[in-house]
Amino acid sequence: MASSILNSACSCVDFRSWRKLRSRMLECGVSGKGGSAIFTNDIEIGKKLYLGMDFGTSGARYSLIDGEGIIHAEGKREYPLYMPINLVKHAFKRNEIVLFTRKKEEKMDWIQSWKDTLFLLLDDVPVSLREVVASIAIDGTSATTIIIDSRSEEPLSRAFLYNESCPDALPLVKSIAPAKHTVCSGSSTLCKLVSWWNSYPSSKESAVLLHQADWLLWLLHGKLGVSDYNNALKVGYDPEMDSYPPWLLSQPYSHLLPSVQDPGTKIGCMKEDIRTQFGMFLTSFP
Repeated sequence: MASSILNSACSCVDFRSWRKLRSRMLECGVSGKGGSAIFTNDIEIGKKLYLGMDFGTSGARYSLIDGEGIIHAEGKREYPLYMPINLVKHAFKRNEIVLFTRKKEEKMDWIQSWKDTLFLLLDDVPVSLREVVASIAIDGTSATTIIIDSRSEEPLSRAFLYNESCPDALPLVKSIAPAKHTVCSGSSTLCKLVSWWNSYPSSKESAVLLHQADWLLWLLHGKLGVSDYNNALKVGYDPEMDSYPPWLLSQPYSHLLPSVQDPGTKIGCMKEDIRTQFGMFLTSFP
């Protein structure tokens, strides 16, 4: 697991997904189960609160704390399950439960599910506390990988999950990386990148690799291609050198690698439309 920070101090651009979310979930028969678990309205004037979100394997949760670590609100959401209806009917008609479980992992629209969960969690934050939130941090599953077109800002493939192995890429990765390096595993982020690179048929010029937490934060601040070294370890980043190693930078796919900052670094400001939609970060702190 690794996290990144969003500085909430100001504002920016476009927001479209929230208006469509409720209707899409109703059409899919999805509830997005969850909501606030605890909540206190006992906030001193001028006190800052800090919002953390953790995206796990089956759902996500948030916690809103103050500078002393006291929890003022928290809640969780299960991921909405978006998948082709005909796949579900076919599997249960033939009683192929094991086959269905495997295909569900392959066919699930995880990207849309995570995106919707992010905004559901923001909506779960008590309204009376939102304006005093001073920053957001998001934590995601290590080695969960999303490849985005930087021009269209659309995914170029389905998401690669944290535990997904790409054995086709492993020999190539082992041929360039030092022995026993963390990338020398079929489930490493680098193996996922190499597997995608060798199978994607179209132009890769504008592609960029994001880890799950990177992508979720990008939806909020709009700065594409920013990560931290906790996230980037499994793609080959060397925190001691404070850079990607030469053996990685010499590869034809190196332009996909995100820029890397120290964990906890402030990345940017929340987009204006999202900030306004959720009524967040309205208080100016000294």
